[in-house]
Amino acid sequence: MAEHEAETPNRFIPSPKARAYVYRVLVACGPVVLLYGLLSAEEIAVWLGLGATILSPGGALAAANTPKE
Repeated sequence: MAEHEAETPNRFIPSPKARAYVYRVLVACGPVVLLYGLLSAEEIAVWLGLGATILSPGGALAAANTPKE
């Protein structure tokens, strides 16, 4: 690991790139699930919040805080 790279504390998905991908997939699935009537907007918000909490140590602004490279 390079000196300037921060070690990730996430045990479930240690790669920041993989976490960023999962966040994007979760967010993209929301409108599709809503369109087909499988979940309400409130339920989607709860699931997205749960996903961010599980996949991110801080749980807030998870996709914005992962490296872009």
